Amino acid sequence: MKTSMATFEVELKGQKPRLFRFDANEITIGFTPRADLSLEPQAEKGAELKLLTQSDHAAKVGAISSPGAFQLNGSPVPVDAPVKPGDLITAGDYRIRIRDLPGAATTAKPSEPQPKLRPAESVATKPPEAEAEDEALTRPAELPSAAPQKPESADEEALTRPADLPGPAPQKSEPQKVGTPKTEPQKTEAPKPGAPPPAKAGLSYLYLFFGPVQEYLMDDDVSEVMINGPRQIYVERKGKLAAIPAQFASEQALQAAVMNVARSVGRFFDKDNPRLDARLPDGSRVHAVMPPLCRSGTIVAIRKFRRERLTIEQLIQFGSITPEAARVIEIIVKIGKNLIVSGATSSGKTSVLNVLSALIPEHERILVLEDASELQLQQTHKVCFETRKADEYGKGEVTIRDLLHSALRLRPDRIVVGEIRGGEALDLLQAMNTGHEGSMSTIHANSARDALFRLETCALLSGVEIPLSALREQVGSAIHIVVQTARLFDGTRKITGITEVLGLKDREYVTQDILLYQQEGLTPDGKIKGRHAFTGHQPTFLKLAQQRGFDCTGLFVT
Repeated sequence: MKTSMATFEVELKGQKPRLFRFDANEITIGFTPRADLSLEPQAEKGAELKLLTQSDHAAKVGAISSPGAFQLNGSPVPVDAPVKPGDLITAGDYRIRIRDLPGAATTAKPSEPQPKLRPAESVATKPPEAEAEDEALTRPAELPSAAPQKPESADEEALTRPADLPGPAPQKSEPQKVGTPKTEPQKTEAPKPGAPPPAKAGLSYLYLFFGPVQEYLMDDDVSEVMINGPRQIYVERKGKLAAIPAQFASEQALQAAVMNVARSVGRFFDKDNPRLDARLPDGSRVHAVMPPLCRSGTIVAIRKFRRERLTIEQLIQFGSITPEAARVIEIIVKIGKNLIVSGATSSGKTSVLNVLSALIPEHERILVLEDASELQLQQTHKVCFETRKADEYGKGEVTIRDLLHSALRLRPDRIVVGEIRGGEALDLLQAMNTGHEGSMSTIHANSARDALFRLETCALLSGVEIPLSALREQVGSAIHIVVQTARLFDGTRKITGITEVLGLKDREYVTQDILLYQQEGLTPDGKIKGRHAFTGHQPTFLKLAQQRGFDCTGLFVT
């Protein structure tokens, strides 16, 4: 059987050889972090070699920089030298054997594919049964089924597996050994074995790259994983933070994991790009910062994507809102009031926006603009856009403002913006004030009034010189409702208020609370006891709601 991947066996002096596989026609090998096969991820500059596949089973190599650093079969690498399986490339203490080229018959023994090479760590060796089991989970489809023992630990293997790895092979039949095994990091307590990933989802990028925390990434009760360097990891479980015993083998192992995440989404994570903001195919959000910007090592926050779509019924079930309040929110959305979901970090703003957007009538055309796609609208007539970061040369960036500019020319009935962070606030306000009613977004703020003031601040970041009084007029007329969310000290997330914006009076915002969450004490197990209550205020849209056929009996009454 022919292989579609180039395979290299790389051996560092004094270390056991390791296999790397790539399915690209052009592969760079070198002592730089940008090389496909990076011999030194931490180096700023270094020698590089390019291998180019010309046709089936034929390729050539040539030096990109520092040609004397590489040798092919014992001789300096000439320009465009032909290579074939079995040829040996040497560079310093590294020996790189070409095992297979695309189109060649598969001869290489299966081993873990890895896009980045880094100095090996002294870690615990996997037991034989774990090795065989791991091989079954990660063996590419075109490789033979034999499963030789592998010297690397499970966490290192998971950290360095490339993004284009084929799907997992069928798992072994032993019921007590299903799932990806965990390996105990050196001198640390190993986490408990995790359950196997859902069959419908397969192994996501996170499961592959972040082996030491795989158990927690597969735990539906864990909403966020926070990695404060290789030795300190916390998770958020049901709204509460807790330290876990899992650790990465080293700082380099952690950086390798983040680099692979970056490569899987077409971005970079290196000294020139020390911050990463990425969304993975399963919707999970990853943000990472590299030293020396952070002193304790690479910092990573992984916010997991909720596989099940949250509904208004579930919010009621969770106690985040009452049926009466849910009915008010449904009316607000369906009659086309512009609204902002406000709240602190991790208060559930995006989840609430997801629920609200699901209430938009099916017949309307909805344009969704996000930095990282998180909203899961079920309507048929929706168009989803996502921003794009600049490339390594600083070109090609597309911002929310750019997308809003396009959206206004694409005949939207409603515009949904994932989050307001900057100058796009002014464009959204103008859209809301020019006939695109029922639009919605989220913003970081601690109260409804704070949300309006923050909208002002963000709009001023647009660079458009506009008097503050005129800007306030726009905010006061564009925003009709603010839905406030909060994460309470017991870890629960609730909608804590629904506030109507009544415009300006004496150049100040006039707001009126429709519903508030009132805390009444604590239960014996430490949970907050409280209730949602109407304030008695009759909203200005009550008559419109009744004209549209909505039954408001029993609503807005204290």
